Amino acid sequence: MFLSANQYVQQCVSREVTRGRAVAVWAIIVAGMLVVLGLLFLAPLALARGHVFLAFSIYQAFHLICHQMPERSFHVAGHQLAVCARCTGIYAGFTAGVVFYPLARSIRKIETPRRIWLLLAMLPMAVDFSLTFFGLWQNTHLSRLLTGALFGAVTALYIVPGLIDLSQIILNSLAARKSLRRLRSEMEMELGTHSRASSGN
Repeated sequence: MFLSANQYVQQCVSREVTRGRAVAVWAIIVAGMLVVLGLLFLAPLALARGHVFLAFSIYQAFHLICHQMPERSFHVAGHQLAVCARCTGIYAGFTAGVVFYPLARSIRKIETPRRIWLLLAMLPMAVDFSLTFFGLWQNTHLSRLLTGALFGAVTALYIVPGLIDLSQIILNSLAARKSLRRLRSEMEMELGTHSRASSGN
């Protein structure tokens, strides 16, 4: 049995991303990061206003990825932010990188920059940490914030295209499954027709 042209399921789906879809994914990332950044400041403000459970929940969530040492954190309303100064820089830098991403490169471009740029962006943060660790100098909230922000901003150039590409892969997979289900249904109907025709003869 041969398949007609409209029954053929394409094996190699296109990875090209439409501008509308890319913008939608970018907007979701922007919204998500603005929420995350807001939570960093909501935690101390909620604690200052007596909303202990809300503040505790936020602190606990971010404790999974940050040491939250008070002496290494910025404070608002007498309470520390949900993450340390360096993590605050990373989140703020990443958010800024995502927001201004379309100004730096085409939002439809899913190829990431060379990894050397990510390593170079990490270098100031590593130097800032290492010099303090070996007692050569004492880093500050500002140095942690700025080095973290640089790393976070550059990271956006890798995460955004990756998520846009992932969304395209998922949509292609769903489309392929839908086509296969339709093809299977059409073949079953055709086989049923042939069976009834054969039994009638």
